[in-house]
Amino acid sequence: MANKIDSKKGKPIAGGRKEKVYVDELLFRHVDQMERWRQEYEHQQAIEQRLAEISKFTYEEVDYIPQLERVVFEEKEIPDFSYLLEEARITEEAKFFTPILTHVGLLIVFVLLLIMTNHSILLWLSGTGVVTLLALLFMLIDKRNRSISKVMLDTEKEIKNRIEYQKKKILEERKKHEENEDERIKIIEDLLKGEVSSVLAKIENVLSNVHFYFNLCIDIELYKRVPAIKIWLPSKSLIPLQSCTLNSSGRPLYEEKNMRAINRQYLELCAGIIIKTMAVIYSHIPTFDITYVYGMSKESQGIECLFACKLDRETLIAACSGSSGLAALQKADAMFKCDTSLELLPIHDDPPEEWGKVVKQLVRSIQVNISK
Repeated sequence: MANKIDSKKGKPIAGGRKEKVYVDELLFRHVDQMERWRQEYEHQQAIEQRLAEISKFTYEEVDYIPQLERVVFEEKEIPDFSYLLEEARITEEAKFFTPILTHVGLLIVFVLLLIMTNHSILLWLSGTGVVTLLALLFMLIDKRNRSISKVMLDTEKEIKNRIEYQKKKILEERKKHEENEDERIKIIEDLLKGEVSSVLAKIENVLSNVHFYFNLCIDIELYKRVPAIKIWLPSKSLIPLQSCTLNSSGRPLYEEKNMRAINRQYLELCAGIIIKTMAVIYSHIPTFDITYVYGMSKESQGIECLFACKLDRETLIAACSGSSGLAALQKADAMFKCDTSLELLPIHDDPPEEWGKVVKQLVRSIQVNISK
């Protein structure tokens, strides 16, 4: 009977451990799966959010007039090096401290020996020792004084050299500051005059600091203060083919987008890129009144122009108030064509009218590559 009871008690214990391990493993797998689902969903939402942010525009012109004021050079104070004299004196005195102390100690010993002894030889030796040590001590003190004087003179020269070096350094810093200010102000003056090199350099600088979360290439040609800007639009593959939502259990659900929705989102993306790029250029280049903008594509077998726009500053400012990239592009009176599924169709990219029949060599150009 006892064996039977023991065997019945043993089975639930072993089975309970296995069941606990199995439940813990299932819980771990569930938590891990939920975390992976959450990260997957957040990744998809981040992609959609980054694409949507491109269609949020701001326009604020840079005021260059205050930047023409020359920045006054702040001259640094020359440090007080007088502490070096005291340090040099203390250091030099320390070199003679032990020798002098040794001589004084020996002198005391010989004086005591001279006072306490009655032996003639010891008296002669102690007397000679006292005289010799007094002479050596005098010479040592004299040597110390001369050494300290020399060190003090050398330190004064060093202090003078340091002061001269600081003055020279300040003069060099002032000269460099004035040269930098002259160069900075000249760049701004040339920019306000519309000097081509300064304008192109400024465009390259400001566009290089723009972030689109993908690589973008922009070709800029300039003649008679009328730029022609070709923006090489990114591939349509940037647009997610599925929309993602979360169900009640936390599992991401994917729904295929139809071709019209994908084309519309790509159209919105291209519109946002064009308006945002032009907002950056116009806000930093005050001499531009008219700009020709082209949205170019290399996705097909040949090079195609998908957008064309003759854009002035006032029109751009109005376009930046648009609620979306497409609305902004429509306010800018941009030309583009779509089929029934909103697939963009190629259009003509006619050169600026203001250029006339210009010789290609007279047109200045740069290429700006924006990295993600």
